[in-house]
This record gives sequence, structure tokens and C-alpha cells, in this order.
Amino acid sequence: MTNAADSLMSLPVVGDIIAGKYELVRTLGEGGMGVVFEAVHLKLQQRLAIKVLNPKQEALAEAIVRFEREARAVARLEGAHVAKVIDVDALPSGLPYIVLEYLVGHDLGVELADSGPLPIDVAVDYAMQTASALAAAHAAGVIHRDIKPANLFLCDLTLPGRKLVKLLDFGVAKIIGDREEKVTGIDGCLGTPEYMAPEQLRTASDIDGRADVWSLGVVLYELLTGKTPYTGSLLNVVAGIAADPVPDPRRTRPALPEALAAVILRMLEKDPDRRIKTMGDVVDALAPFGPAERVSAALAAVPRTVARIGEILVANGVVTSSQLDAAVEVQRNTDRRLGRVLVDLGFLDAADLMAALAKQESGANSLAPPPPPPPPVRTRRVARPETRRLPKRGRWALIAIVALGVLGAAALGASSGDDAPRPTETAR
Repeated sequence: MTNAADSLMSLPVVGDIIAGKYELVRTLGEGGMGVVFEAVHLKLQQRLAIKVLNPKQEALAEAIVRFEREARAVARLEGAHVAKVIDVDALPSGLPYIVLEYLVGHDLGVELADSGPLPIDVAVDYAMQTASALAAAHAAGVIHRDIKPANLFLCDLTLPGRKLVKLLDFGVAKIIGDREEKVTGIDGCLGTPEYMAPEQLRTASDIDGRADVWSLGVVLYELLTGKTPYTGSLLNVVAGIAADPVPDPRRTRPALPEALAAVILRMLEKDPDRRIKTMGDVVDALAPFGPAERVSAALAAVPRTVARIGEILVANGVVTSSQLDAAVEVQRNTDRRLGRVLVDLGFLDAADLMAALAKQESGANSLAPPPPPPPPVRTRRVARPETRRLPKRGRWALIAIVALGVLGAAALGASSGDDAPRPTETAR
């Protein structure tokens, strides 16, 4: 339960200015973990997103540790498929926040709700982009543990018919070697059950990147068929993952290539040792079914004209011309980047540098105010599975119930194979 100190923490509101430079423009979304605002950097006139921990939760102290872990996890990662971290700090009340690059688009859950099952090459494209992002995350020692459509954001691009996938919500990520893992007590069932690997249902701490392979397999299955392999109540989902064979996706979509279905089923092997082992292997296995040109190659081929970082900082009044000249002089005698020299000389802070770099990459180099905000984010029209954590007692009770059910079925001589008829599945 929250204590008296926790109750003093309150969320900022639209119109507030955080850290003297981020003005909150509107609320983008709210979840159990945090509230996301659109903000504008007052000097750079750069649109940003600020995620503030939601204080309206019982285990607030644990939530703060998880929130800080998310910041550390995202800060470890680089590349086009992860939202860039601009700043990490806390409000005067102690409530932590993360400043991220602003993304234009919608999540994959909304895409599924609007369009239903996707064309094969589009679904595979999204899965391959996600696998590439997770390969980089795993190499950096970060296991996501909550891969699902709602955590995969589709960014609008100037390339016709193509979107860029970005990983969101590292709030339950596992950081290899992070001592905080035990502090938070996350050794129970943490994640979204419909997308969780069998070993993750048993314990969320003793897993590796193969659990993310399973989750991505479930996502690809859903992108192609419109549903996850196991549906219904939480008990039905957990029992299915624990004991039932994975239904062949061609039962729902017979036109799927047999070889693609085989890749999906290899990603969904219940025994981690028999599952596709790495995200790099996933990319290679899916490549024959994806688009002819990967989105990374397509983006690299697009010519961009951007201002130099120094020009952006001076034009927006973040540093003076004399400060820039002094930094350039220091840079000539070192091998450091100009931005790092400016920070080291105390002419700007690291957060302003990151915001300027985000502005440089977006090509938004004009002094004009940012464009008016787009219409409010659409309300999702279907209920999506939420990240759920079962307490230890409840988890073991659930596992015991499932185990008894499996043993009972075995005692009755029940068997289920790939060709056995399955009971009608309850729609989500």
C-alpha cells in the first residue's frame, strides 16, 4: 500500500514546465506503470515525449525501481528501432520521469484492430525488424520479457508502404548482471500471459533471450491469423501454454507457406533447447518471406539534408557563437565529438545535446514553432492483454491447478496431437 510520503507525489498536468525547459503540451496515453505526455523543448522547439511514473499504484517503491530499470535498459540501446532517451530525472516530489524522442504513428495493436490479419510480407517485415532490435538488446544484456503488439510502435516514414518498428516499454526488462533484479522481487510470473514462454510462466528471472523468441513467435502468429495460439481465460491460456501442442497457424490461414508455418512453430517450441536460439537466426529464417528490401537499407538510401549540430544549437539560442567557436577550437586538438566538447566545457547539458541530436535526425532545423499537434490519439477499439503479475502464492496455485489438470487428462488416457480436433476457442 502507498504510505504518506507516496501520497504527496502527484502527476504534472498539461501546461507545467519540467526542469525549466520541457513544457507539457498534452497527454498521449496512460497505463498502470506511467503516463506519457507530449512536450516541447522550449529553446530547441523540439517535440518530445515524457514518460512520468504513475504514483497511483500500491507497490510504489517497487514501481520506482522498475521505472529506473527501464531508463537504464533503454539507455543501453542504440539504433533505429529503440526510442532515443533524451533525459532521465525526477520531479521535485521525487517522481521519476524519462524524456524520449517523439514518435509519430501508432502501435501494432491498433494496426491489428484496424486491419485484422496482415499480408504475409508485411507481417514478416515487422517481425524481422523486431528481431533485429531484440538482437541488439540481447547483445547489450537486455531481455525485454514483454514483447506484444502494444509494445511495438509503427513509425510513419516517407517511404511508401513502409513503417519503422520501435520497441517500447522496457519496464519489466531483465538486465543481465543487474543487482536490482532481486531487489524488486520480480521472480514471479511477470509479463502478458498470452505472449509468455513456458519457462517464463514458471519464473521471470531465470530466463534468457529465447523467451523473447517465443513471444515474438506469438506476435507473428497473431499478425498472420488474427489471434494468439492460446486464448480464453487466464487459466485456459496458462494451461494451453503448459500442456497443449501449438496449433498450426495454417488451420486459421491455410494459404500460409508451409515453410513459414514451420519457422513459427520452431519459434514456439516449448523446450527452449529446441527453439530457435537467437534473434539473428530468426531474421535469417524469416528473410525468404519478407520484403525484397529491408527497411534499414531503404532508409539508408533516402538522401537527407540536415544542419550541423552546432548550427542548430546556435540558431535556437542554446549556445552562443563564441561558445561554439571555443568548443570547435578545443575539438581541433582532441578526438572528441563537438557535442561532447560542448558538454564538457559546461556550455550545455547532456539532455539538451540529445534533444538537439534528435532534432538534427528528424530534419526539423527551422526556427519556426513545431507543427500543431495531431488529432488526439485514437482510442483502441479492442481490449488488449495487459501486463499482469501473479503473486507467488497465486502463481503456484495456478501452476498446481494446471498440473493437476494435465495429470488428470493423462490418467484418463487423453491425448492431443497436431491432427486432433480442438475445442472451440473463446474469443478475446
